[in-house]
Amino acid sequence: MVNLERLPTAKNKFEDLRKKNQIYVDHTDLIFEFARFDKPNFLSRPRRFGKSLLISTLESLFSHGTEYFKGLKIEKLWNDKEKGKTYKVIHLDFSSFAYISPVDFDAKICGILEKETKKFNISRTPVTATYKSDSLLTDIVSDNPGEYVLLIDEYDYPLTHSLEDENQFKEYRSFLQGFFGAIKALSGNMRFIFITGVGRFAKTSIFSQLNNLRDLGLEPEFAPLLGYTEEDMHFYFDEYVENAAMILNISKEECYTQIKSHYDGYRFHADNESLLHNPWSVLNFLSNPKNGFKNFWYETGGAYPTLIASYIKSIKKTPLETLLKTKCGPKTLNEFYDYFDATPLSLLYQTGYLSVRSEDNELGGQSLFLVPPNLEVHSSLVQLYYRNVRKNPLDDDTFFDFSSALINNFEHSNYNALIKTFSAALNTFGYDDKEAFKSEHYCRDIIYFTLVLSGINASREVICAGGRADLVVELTDKRYVFEFKLAKTKSSEKKLLEEAIEQSKDKRYGEILPLKETTRIAVVIGANDKAVSQWKLEV
Repeated sequence: MVNLERLPTAKNKFEDLRKKNQIYVDHTDLIFEFARFDKPNFLSRPRRFGKSLLISTLESLFSHGTEYFKGLKIEKLWNDKEKGKTYKVIHLDFSSFAYISPVDFDAKICGILEKETKKFNISRTPVTATYKSDSLLTDIVSDNPGEYVLLIDEYDYPLTHSLEDENQFKEYRSFLQGFFGAIKALSGNMRFIFITGVGRFAKTSIFSQLNNLRDLGLEPEFAPLLGYTEEDMHFYFDEYVENAAMILNISKEECYTQIKSHYDGYRFHADNESLLHNPWSVLNFLSNPKNGFKNFWYETGGAYPTLIASYIKSIKKTPLETLLKTKCGPKTLNEFYDYFDATPLSLLYQTGYLSVRSEDNELGGQSLFLVPPNLEVHSSLVQLYYRNVRKNPLDDDTFFDFSSALINNFEHSNYNALIKTFSAALNTFGYDDKEAFKSEHYCRDIIYFTLVLSGINASREVICAGGRADLVVELTDKRYVFEFKLAKTKSSEKKLLEEAIEQSKDKRYGEILPLKETTRIAVVIGANDKAVSQWKLEV
């Protein structure tokens, strides 16, 4: 019987986690590689990826030395003089403040800093300027040079939550420029500075004055700093995966495969081959596996951010297919100038909706592509697209209706209901698309995207024994293979159905590892009716 209480939660602070003997995935050797230096550091990562836990870990390291790091990699690496050394840590989490304006935001920072002045009886310089936190920070650090550590979590939170009011956005940006300017002036008097956020602004006006910032995201060795590697999953969570497999009545190997499909796939540097699992999603699944492989990233904590919604609306001429796999260069990956200037691809990459992949090209080298990292994010991106780009936007009720129907159809092998749902999807998602029923692949993709937004593990053009299957659906214990044909006329439907059956059988679609119980279904879509006109199981 596994002890589920050992699994950490999103609210865990590092020291609480260690006191409770909960699992801590140890990447502290990477922390050592930047924390031993005095240079200011910056790291951008998507939401729900462990940035706050990293900040909490750094807070403990500098507040208490290695007291809470017994047995972790950094304990042996940390300088002996530093192990017992403690610093005064200022921790500012910009996402935790309640505020209505930049002035109010400045006041919240001052409230935290004022506790420091009272605690150490620090003299304050009279200030008449609108914003006072930069002056107050200067007074505090100057009173004890070399004794302070500054940690800022979610620095861009006020920016991402003011996108609908450009004037207010510019006010927050102006405030942050001044605040970071003060930090740069103090950086020589501080032991350590670390800043996290979703967006990377090292080249923008926001960080223009803090130009000595080390961007860890540009260095491949720090790509695995946050997130779980494949090795981490097996070393720290193997018994929990085994427990989940038992509850779901599948093999442990299949459970790892499903976890990988749903929650793995993040790659944060073009030169790094490591793919990373989303910690939030993995922990949620392992904590309660009986609910299956849900989309935790979208369903919890505001995965429908103003930032992404705003940009999705701006790409109305971008086909969904193009958005889901786009060729890029290294420059695109580091190109992030301002929220109002960033390209949609750059922004989707920064926020975790797209990840880097490399493929061999015809010239004998490698080409880079941006793709959704996994099924969880793929589903989220498809939902956002259908919600914001269509002339007739779809809502949550529609998504839920399709999702619940498809999941139920597959679980109970209710083929009549499944085909009826396919027809409804063709009609609903292809309604205002003039290209929808002109090609077989386009019709196939409408059904594919409907499956994906439902959280069903579906793949197109799957290489099998004798060719490429149009569409393959992978369940934990079953595999469904679909061959689609588009009939432009009623008279051609029967012949096309027989062709689809023979093609699927002759080319042995679905004969791939791991071997599973496989069902092949031939489907003919009528272009005039915009629905499935005929279908048949291969027997």
